Amino acid sequence: MPDCSSVQRSLAWCQGKPELPGVKRRIYYISKYDILYWPVLQHDANGRLTSAAYAGDFVLRADAKWKFIDIISDKSQLTSDAQGEYPSQTQLNKLVAVHPGVDEEASSAAAYLNNNDNVFLVEDMRGAIRVVGSDKWPTKTTVTQDLGQGAAGTTSTTINVEATDECPAPFYAGIIATEDGDINPGGNPNQNTGGNSGSNSGGNNGGSSNTGNNSGSSSSAPSYNSSVQINGQAYNVTKGGTVNITGNLTSLRFTGSNMSYLSYKPNNDMETEIEINSAGTSASCNVVISAPNTVKIYRQEGTGDDRYDVLWFTINLTASSSTGGNTGGNTGGNTGGNTGGNTGGNTGSGHTLTITRTGNGSSSVTANGSNVTSGSELPAGTEVTIRVTPAEGKTPNALLNGDDLTLTENGGIYTGSFQMPDSNANLVINSGWNDGHGSGDMN
Repeated sequence: MPDCSSVQRSLAWCQGKPELPGVKRRIYYISKYDILYWPVLQHDANGRLTSAAYAGDFVLRADAKWKFIDIISDKSQLTSDAQGEYPSQTQLNKLVAVHPGVDEEASSAAAYLNNNDNVFLVEDMRGAIRVVGSDKWPTKTTVTQDLGQGAAGTTSTTINVEATDECPAPFYAGIIATEDGDINPGGNPNQNTGGNSGSNSGGNNGGSSNTGNNSGSSSSAPSYNSSVQINGQAYNVTKGGTVNITGNLTSLRFTGSNMSYLSYKPNNDMETEIEINSAGTSASCNVVISAPNTVKIYRQEGTGDDRYDVLWFTINLTASSSTGGNTGGNTGGNTGGNTGGNTGGNTGSGHTLTITRTGNGSSSVTANGSNVTSGSELPAGTEVTIRVTPAEGKTPNALLNGDDLTLTENGGIYTGSFQMPDSNANLVINSGWNDGHGSGDMN
């Protein structure tokens, strides 16, 4: 039987506490097409929203950035109204953003905002970021323009936004990657004034807007959401459980609160740490691990000096007709006796790259923007990039099939590249050893 206990909480307000109205003079927007992964709104087992704050970061496509629009604060407004009927009510969030210009640049806004599904970020007067736009429903954006009337008239280009969501414009404390640099790289310190200031939900489900403030805190235990994304699909995982995937593993994404360490380890390969954002709320990586294979996911639990790594769950990769290297896509249409002649070859994705690492620095190998692990198959001619952070005071080196690869140093990081040959290849990366250490590196 489902747990139907109430999720309602008291809503307090301190006498004399100022509530500053309005929005600040710069908003940010981006097309949903450029968003690879969304942060997560937290729900209970019955699908009821438990927090109005996102956990995690917006993960954008390569080279995609949030664009800004400067607005007139006194004429701009963010509102929210309930819509629909019980038990399917939602919120209609409405943004009116008034830009003073009417020149060619302002006029062209209609071309790229109208008929596009966008997301907007609005900063309130307390410094909290609100999100207008959802991954569930489309965003309607319309642009109007007024050239003014007479000598005393006023010009304006107005962006009107309507977006359905589960609650009034959710709060967001994650990274905002803009053309001028990242905003909130360590979490938004002002965000603890929004959403759940009177509750402790942030410490338990990662949904409170103050999740970033506890990153790295040894007194707070990490919390990992059971919903994870594998190859862009959501899966519910359990500790010690197994997820079965048909085909190769290409991406992983995790959310939670105060996450401190995550890693993946393919069968017979090195354990690789998964980068967690500075707020401890989101972790993701792009990988290329060919099926069949078994990939173990580890996480860190505990607090302070009692933190320890445990096996979280296992991903079992099963080869399909499109990922196997033998029957490869030649059986369709050629089944009348030709399949036998095509099974023994190399009709898979390419040639095998074997990677051997020595030293206790760190290194990564990527191709087409994705991490490459030992045993991956790459087509001939694929550009492969090496990135090495050597052990302190050491100079790294790399060999491809016994030949030295050129590594260029910049800011203590060495990079190099090569094209995958038309045959299997062996790559050796030596990141250097520090005295007293004898274990392989972790990239």
